[in-house]
Amino acid sequence: MKGTRPDRGVALLLVLWALVLLGTLALGFSWSMRTEAMAARNGIDETLALFQARTGVNRAVAMLASLPADNVMETTIAGEDGDASYEVRVDSESGKVDVNHVSEEVLLEMLKKGGLPEEEAEEVRDAILDWRDADDVPRPRGAERAEYGRRTEPIAPRNGKIRGIGELMFVKGVTKEIHEAFLSRVLTAHGNSARLNFLRAPEIVLRSLPGVSAEAVDRIVAGRRENPPISAADLAPMVGEGLLTAQGLALLSGGSSSRVYTITATGRAGNDVTHVLRCLVEVSGSGEKGVKMLGWLDKAPREEGG
Repeated sequence: MKGTRPDRGVALLLVLWALVLLGTLALGFSWSMRTEAMAARNGIDETLALFQARTGVNRAVAMLASLPADNVMETTIAGEDGDASYEVRVDSESGKVDVNHVSEEVLLEMLKKGGLPEEEAEEVRDAILDWRDADDVPRPRGAERAEYGRRTEPIAPRNGKIRGIGELMFVKGVTKEIHEAFLSRVLTAHGNSARLNFLRAPEIVLRSLPGVSAEAVDRIVAGRRENPPISAADLAPMVGEGLLTAQGLALLSGGSSSRVYTITATGRAGNDVTHVLRCLVEVSGSGEKGVKMLGWLDKAPREEGG
């Protein structure tokens, strides 16, 4: 009988520790199940967002194959299914600056407007020009075959017409960030001219052009929404107002039209889960066979601003 009270105390202590242990295990199990459920839900939402984006691309391609391209670009392409949805934008490559035709001066000023410091802009400008020219003589800040050959993974510059903007990722000085945020959005290899169509140019392109002021961009963007839309004749007075320079006006005067378009489709699902697809297509005729896929970028970066 003398040992009963201490034994009962030890037993009670053991019971308490067991309850604490079981509670901890239950809490850990509950947290694990919640985490797994959230991960499963996110996985479902990511898949839904992906297929929404693909639906948007397919719808845009079908419209390009059956309607005048101008109508497609002016039409809102969107859809939804419950808490999932998609939005699509179609841009003409004639609204971008052709990297194969852009002059040294214009390219440098565009790079600086894109956020690169003077020296970095000169390096990227020279390297792009060296990549596309036919010789192996590097410019002061550029690079040719010899320098690219010393890389861990050697590569030879094109030394000819750049076939796609994705090539610029291999050019000396071009980072993934500047390529995704700027170069891939303002330059094209399918514009066919040093000039661009101001009616088709995305706002980010207009703001990157030398000799084009911010106020001129605002007027152009607003004027395109009017009926009738702003015309080339409406641009000339902006030169007298100091909003455009002669160089800026020339760049906006439009070259030969391009039949190549960029489709950017953003799929959304659940709690702001997004998936962005971007593809490059060429329209050569009517019907599905008249649309040729030139490029495809899965998980493209989300775009901020114009």
